[in-house]
Amino acid sequence: MEISKIIKLGASWCQPCHVFAKTFEKVAEMEQYKDIKFEQIDIEEDEGAELLVEKFSIRNVPTTLILGENDELIYKLSGNIPLNDFTEVINNAMEK
Repeated sequence: MEISKIIKLGASWCQPCHVFAKTFEKVAEMEQYKDIKFEQIDIEEDEGAELLVEKFSIRNVPTTLILGENDELIYKLSGNIPLNDFTEVINNAMEK
């Protein structure tokens, strides 16, 4: 399945969000994911965030959404995900 974008939803007050942001940024810079759009969205401050929170039933932050064409949900991950686990999920989604 083709991944069009990966979105990390977080908040400025969320410590796990700050920790995971570093992992998210490392993965976003990896050559094998250069065709995927990576976005980080603050659920309380960014325009349009409330629509994503409602559409994908976000209850915790950080939450990471892996989306296909037309914003079709492929995976929804919660929490601070280790780098190897995060890349494994992305690779699995790409192989579907």
